[in-house]
Amino acid sequence: MTAADTTLAQRSNQVVRTFIIGLLLIDLAWLPFSTIRLNAVSLLVPLVAALVLTFAAHVYRERRAEHKIADGLDCSAQIIGFFAVGALFSYLLASLGFPLQDPVLYDVDRALGLDWMAYLKAVNQRPLLGLLFQLAYDSFIPQVLILIVTLSFTGRGSAARVMILAMIFAGFVTILISGFFPAMAMFVHLNLTPADFPHLSPSAAFVHVHDMQALRAGAPFDLDLSKAQGIITFPSYHAALGLLMLLGGLAHPVLRWPVAALNLTMIAATPIDGGHYFVDVGAGLIIAGACYLLAQRLLQPTYGPAARFVPVVATAEVAES
Repeated sequence: MTAADTTLAQRSNQVVRTFIIGLLLIDLAWLPFSTIRLNAVSLLVPLVAALVLTFAAHVYRERRAEHKIADGLDCSAQIIGFFAVGALFSYLLASLGFPLQDPVLYDVDRALGLDWMAYLKAVNQRPLLGLLFQLAYDSFIPQVLILIVTLSFTGRGSAARVMILAMIFAGFVTILISGFFPAMAMFVHLNLTPADFPHLSPSAAFVHVHDMQALRAGAPFDLDLSKAQGIITFPSYHAALGLLMLLGGLAHPVLRWPVAALNLTMIAATPIDGGHYFVDVGAGLIIAGACYLLAQRLLQPTYGPAARFVPVVATAEVAES
């Protein structure tokens, strides 16, 4: 492990831990003044898991000099910790009940000449494509685990750390925007039912509806984070994750092409399986790109502008030769 990699790992841990602890403190300070009644165990379990992984990473790095294992453990701890505090933050913001923006998002799509219903009908007429979309859309968790393990254990921990930090930044930005510009998504806005797309089983067409409606009603809401749903519509966090995993996969010479193909499919599936407006997807991709650049800037400040999107690829491959 080079001195630059060591510095990057230290900086990554400092930035991510500060960010997660800060967001946790915001959650805990806000919670008593909200309508949400949190199942505390559902927050404690992932946070304890993240702490255990962080401690294990410290042991492997400082006592055993197993930096590849430490990278994998750190990245796993960071994404678990953020998803816990980020999910709670998204529910707190949704409870504010700002006006729904579905008509605005729908009109923007139409103004851009993007016909969501035509896209739904086209995919519905091709059940195999619909199945492929569903599998790609649902692939986030196994994908991110595979990428963390593969990148870390092949000496590309820097690429994994940049990807995870960018995911955390993008998650925070999408959650924050969605809280002030909430939406119920296309299936609900158009009053569609499964009978309108009989050959499809969109993964997240309606799973968020109950929670969103209950949060917006202003009544006490019992939240178990282990059962939390993705309630973000605009911008699309799923589209952002797809682009960030694609960029992370570029660091590996074998995984880069299958990961790129899978995540391009995930992005294409997002309007259908996530019920997203096309503008949601575009906004998510823009945020992802900006957050990836920011993560690189913070963790790899020595790289020049020309290498902004590829330094981790070049570093790993030069080290192998």
